[in-house]
Amino acid sequence: MNDLNNNEEYYNDRIDLRSLFPVVLNHKKFIFIFTTFFAVASIFYSLMQTNIYTATTLLRPTAASAPNLMNQYGGLASLAGVTLPQDSGNELKVALAMVNSKKLVAKLMMNESFLPNLIAAKKWRMETNTITYDDNLYDKNINKWVREVSLPFKQIPSSQEAIQQFSPLVTISQDKKNNLVTLSVEHISPVVAQQWSIWIVREINTLLANMKVIESQASIDYLNSQVKITPYAELRSMFYELIQESTQSMMLAKVNPEYVLTTMDPPVIAETKSKPNRASICIIGTFLGGILSILIILIRYLGFNKKNEADLFDWTSKL
Repeated sequence: MNDLNNNEEYYNDRIDLRSLFPVVLNHKKFIFIFTTFFAVASIFYSLMQTNIYTATTLLRPTAASAPNLMNQYGGLASLAGVTLPQDSGNELKVALAMVNSKKLVAKLMMNESFLPNLIAAKKWRMETNTITYDDNLYDKNINKWVREVSLPFKQIPSSQEAIQQFSPLVTISQDKKNNLVTLSVEHISPVVAQQWSIWIVREINTLLANMKVIESQASIDYLNSQVKITPYAELRSMFYELIQESTQSMMLAKVNPEYVLTTMDPPVIAETKSKPNRASICIIGTFLGGILSILIILIRYLGFNKKNEADLFDWTSKL
């Protein structure tokens, strides 16, 4: 008997679901108007979006010419009671991590146009290659920040605030198969995107080169001090080799402008936008309007029709 009742309920559910199709067809005029409204609204929304341009740079790790003896001699030196300074390791990983660092942003902020183009840029005019800034934030006529902020923020944006705006615009990735690195920079101006790409690569190479120089000089000073106090000729010979290595590393860091990252394919000024995809916005908006219109009809039919008020709860409870 229970099985018979269950089969009857299942049959009734199928009849109820089938009865929804005529309801939807009877309101096709509403669906058309509602969907058209969403389609037109999505068109206006897509046209209001600012064009974004992307500059892409293809890089490769710079091949190191200096030998690496620190790790080779580390065990031998430890046996003699001497601790050698450790090599910094994979500088490429450091370079990739530095792209979204406050240290890099602080260096970029030394360029006068960087902060206004990052935070206050509002529109780019292709005909004149000029950027319009938000007057409430930055006054281009006097090159001064005029925005009103409350503590702890300052009128002139800090590196902490700048990196929050900067990080979403910059992506860097490494293809481990061919060991190539791709740097992508987005901005409303293709000229600024290209300029930032060049600045980023240059500053990363400079920062890491300076770090290497400081590290090598510290190693040389330490090794020279160990030469003076070590009584073993073998260790002194090893220290001289390590001093030579550190000197060579420091020389390479000073003379090579592309110390860590070598540019294979430089960024160019993009001729076409990368965002937004206005066609996709319009298609999604139209589709969403059609789905919402059908849902409104079904909810009104099942929820507000007194004859079917109970059916609404019975139907949803079986989902």
